[in-house]
Amino acid sequence: MAGYDTGDVAELLKQIGSNAALLADAYVYGSIAGDQLEAGKLNLLQKKGLLRPDDEPGDYRVTAELKRMLNRLMRKQSSYRQLTDMGKVIDALDDTVQDFRLSTQSNEQDDAEYYLDQLDDLLYEAKENLNVSLDNMHYAITSQFGFVSTLSAKVRENEKALDYAQKLLTELQQIDPEACYEWANWACPVDFARKISGFIYWFKQILGRLRYIIDNMRLSLFRLRRDEKQASLLRNMARYLRKHPEFEINEAIFEDPNLIKPLKFAPPMKLKSYVDVHNTAVEEPLIRLVQALRKQSVPGSTRERETSVVDNSPTENIIAQHDYFEEQVEHLFEQAITTGNVISAISYWQQSIPAWAKSSQDIAPKAWIELVFSCYCKLTNEQQDALDIKMKGELVNGTSANYSYRDVHILLKE
Repeated sequence: MAGYDTGDVAELLKQIGSNAALLADAYVYGSIAGDQLEAGKLNLLQKKGLLRPDDEPGDYRVTAELKRMLNRLMRKQSSYRQLTDMGKVIDALDDTVQDFRLSTQSNEQDDAEYYLDQLDDLLYEAKENLNVSLDNMHYAITSQFGFVSTLSAKVRENEKALDYAQKLLTELQQIDPEACYEWANWACPVDFARKISGFIYWFKQILGRLRYIIDNMRLSLFRLRRDEKQASLLRNMARYLRKHPEFEINEAIFEDPNLIKPLKFAPPMKLKSYVDVHNTAVEEPLIRLVQALRKQSVPGSTRERETSVVDNSPTENIIAQHDYFEEQVEHLFEQAITTGNVISAISYWQQSIPAWAKSSQDIAPKAWIELVFSCYCKLTNEQQDALDIKMKGELVNGTSANYSYRDVHILLKE
């Protein structure tokens, strides 16, 4: 334990103590709203590993490690499954999904909420464990296994990591994530379906990331083995030179009187690893060499050009069709902009019925509301930023997210 910093441990305990009420609310009620927290405090609690984002944007939960500790201290029943491999994770998720489905269909809301909370913890812990494992492998590659110093140890660590990653990829490829969609093949709540689809999307992304890490591991292992071989050759050469000091070159050899004059004043040797194309003396032999190495191209068969007839008929002018009620929708938008008031589509329809009847035009109120909403959706981004639309409706019986709209209000944004 001497490797840990006492100040860091004390700081973590201080953060837990100063935010005890906040963490207790997140543990007891399942989540807390992030808009009630300061941004600095929220970032600090996430950095310390005490809070994590929830599926709902803006909500936060306690991390799995903190929740597991609190469950144990509060003598609360926690998940007894050990997430050692993804196969066991899928089995644990399948059991929890079935329990949640039975509780929901039996209208046992408390039990359903408990199983949904267990499902969220299992999903997050599975993702977190695998993501941490991949992050550690990626860090080991990018740092060239900097936690060991010798090249032989780096090669062994790379081989062990590559073997683990290949076995992990083989295991994950045996799992079909598409089969997990059967968990949501019933009239399930939206939150449950979002968790399942998010897990499937994450699982597909993790396979590509693991393959990328394996390719980098193979390349890193090749480089380490090459460096180890070169280092071994250099060590053998240094060992040989130490045993044979006669091969050592004296640093003051240029002052030796027995050294012959041509070696003292000889010009430096011009060594090049490429051909000087500007030297005309090597132009002819270079051309002969290139022609000898060039492969004879096989002439391909010439295909006859295909012919076709070009239609030169004159362009016909088509008169643009005019839609009467789309123009009326434009008048509605124009009235909302010029007056700055909230314009009701139904009220505008009731006021305009006499004028439309004089023009022999008629439209049902439902079709009019749908036309106003459709025209609003076809506006440009700048126009939609200037106008706002408010849907007025009621929840359809027997559904959780379907509404029956009775009116549309158009107003100018402030």
